[in-house]
Amino acid sequence: MFLALLTPLIASAALPQEPLPHFENQPGVLELSGRMIARPIQDDPVARAAARAEVEPWVIREYSKVDELILQVPEGMDENHFAAQLVASAEWEYVHPDWICYPIDTPDDPLFGNQWHHATIQSELAWDLINSASGRIAGWTDTGVDLGHPDLAASLLPGYNAVDRLTQAQGGDLQDINGHGTLTGGTIGAIGNNNLGVAGACWDIQLLPVRVSNLSSGGAYLSDLEHGARWAVENGATTISASYSGVENASIQTTGAYVRSLGGLYFYAAGNSSANHSGFDWADVVVVGATDQIDDRASFSSFGRGVDLTSPGVSIWTTALGGGFNAYSGTSLSTPLANGVAALMWAANPYLDTYQIEMRLYESCDDLGAPGEDDVFGWGRTNMNQAVHAAVEGNMELTAPVLHQDSIETLTVSGAPPSTRVYLAYSLAGPGTTPIPALLTVMGIASPIQAATAMSNGSGDVSMSKYIPGGTAGTIVWIQAIASGDTSDVEMRVIQ
Repeated sequence: MFLALLTPLIASAALPQEPLPHFENQPGVLELSGRMIARPIQDDPVARAAARAEVEPWVIREYSKVDELILQVPEGMDENHFAAQLVASAEWEYVHPDWICYPIDTPDDPLFGNQWHHATIQSELAWDLINSASGRIAGWTDTGVDLGHPDLAASLLPGYNAVDRLTQAQGGDLQDINGHGTLTGGTIGAIGNNNLGVAGACWDIQLLPVRVSNLSSGGAYLSDLEHGARWAVENGATTISASYSGVENASIQTTGAYVRSLGGLYFYAAGNSSANHSGFDWADVVVVGATDQIDDRASFSSFGRGVDLTSPGVSIWTTALGGGFNAYSGTSLSTPLANGVAALMWAANPYLDTYQIEMRLYESCDDLGAPGEDDVFGWGRTNMNQAVHAAVEGNMELTAPVLHQDSIETLTVSGAPPSTRVYLAYSLAGPGTTPIPALLTVMGIASPIQAATAMSNGSGDVSMSKYIPGGTAGTIVWIQAIASGDTSDVEMRVIQ
C-alpha cells in the first residue's frame, strides 16, 4: 500500500518575517497538524528548565519518559514561525510538527505458493531450524487488527488503543478500523502450518496489537505512533514495527533509543514516495525499504543513507480484514516482514542483546547493489535462513577436517574468548536450536553430544582431538564449538 497522509484543518497566519522553509505542507504526502513535538536539550538543566517554562501555555501533553512535549501552535503563528522562535533560543534539541501520518500504503497453508517472498528470503530453510517463536512477543502500531481473523486470532494478545489511552481490558477498541493493521500483522505472524490461508514470517508467535488511529482513513498523530511503540516495549514486545510515514523526524530516534533501552528493536517503514532519505541515519531505528520479485529496489520504495535494509514488498500475500487474504505492495509489508525475521532470530537465541540481533540481522542480508552497505539497499535484502543461523552461530570459527572412521581427528577453533573453556559437540539429529543456559547461549544443532573440551589460549585459539570409531563410515554428523556466551559456525561432515 502506498503512503497517504491526513489533510489538517490548520491555516498558517501571516507574520512580519518570512517563515523558515523547514516544514512544507505537501497534500497527500506529508501534511501539518497544528501541533509540534519538542524536546529540550538534555545536558543543560538551566536551559532545559527555561525551555519548558517558555512553552508552558501551549503544552497539550507531556511524555516524561522521553522528555518530549506536545505543543499547540499558538494563534497567529504557523509551524515554521513557532519552530523558528523556539530554536532561536538554543534551548531545544529538536522541534518539528506532530505530523498526522497515514498507513503506508512450506507449510500446508493453501496460499503459501503465492507467497513468493518466502522463497526469496529462504523462509523454509529457516523454519527447518526453528518455526516456533511462541516465547516471543512482536508488537506493531497500526489501525488495529481483525480480532476474529482465523489466521491471527489464536496468536493475539490483549492490546492497546494509543489514541484513547486504554488497554483492551479497559475497553480500548482494537478492532481494525481501516484494514491496514490486519495485513501488517499477518506479515509478521499469520499462523503457519494450520491448513489455512498464508504463513507469516513466524508460524507461532504472540502478537501485540497497538491501535494508533480512530479514523477510518487510518490517520494517526506521530506522537500516538511513538507512544504506542513505547507502550508495546513496556508490555513485553521485543520487536515493534510501524508501517507509517514520518520516519525522517528526530523524535523517531528518541523513541527508538527508548525502545532499545528496554530491550527491544524499533522497525520503521522507509516510505513509498521514492524519496532520498539522505538527511538522517537513526542509530536506534531499523529503517526498512522494499524490494521486488527480481531483487531490485521497488519503484516506490524510498532509499538513501537513512535506510538500513530492505525486504520484499511487492505483491505480498497476507491476511485481510474480514477473515480473507489478499496481496498488497509497499514498505508497509517489508517492514513487518523484517520485524518477523528479527523476532524469529530472538526466538532462536534469546540470550542475544539488541545490538547483537541488529548486527547479525544486517550482516546476514543478501548484499544487493554496491558491495557492502549502500544508499539503495542499506545492508541488503533480508535472508531469514541466514539470519536465524547467524543467531545461533556466533563469532568463533570452527575448522574441521575430513573425518575418517577408526582414526583420531583434530579440529581447531579460532576467535574464542581468550583463556576460556571451549566445548566441542556433535549431533546425529541435524540442525536445531538447543539452549545451553549454563553458558548463556544457544547451539545450532539438535541433541548435541559433547565430544571434547579444552582451554583456549590468550589469542582465543584451541585445538581438540576426537577418536572416530570404526563402523561409522557414511554417518552424517553436524559439529559445533561452544564457549560462554559464544558459539562457532556449524560444520556438516560425512564420515569416510
